[in-house]
Amino acid sequence: MSNSSGPHGRMTPAPNEINNSIRQLMDEPAGRKRTAEYERLLALWTEATRDDVEPAA
Repeated sequence: MSNSSGPHGRMTPAPNEINNSIRQLMDEPAGRKRTAEYERLLALWTEATRDDVEPAA
């Protein structure tokens, strides 16, 4: 399931979808392409989970 919208009105994948993509990515050979995709997925995951974080006291 995807979140309603991300930046610029795009759909943002749900955290579970992103986690699954990261797990699949880690099965691929290490390299620049995998590193770049991992960074992209981490940014998406951060965006998708931002609302789950409570501010520090």
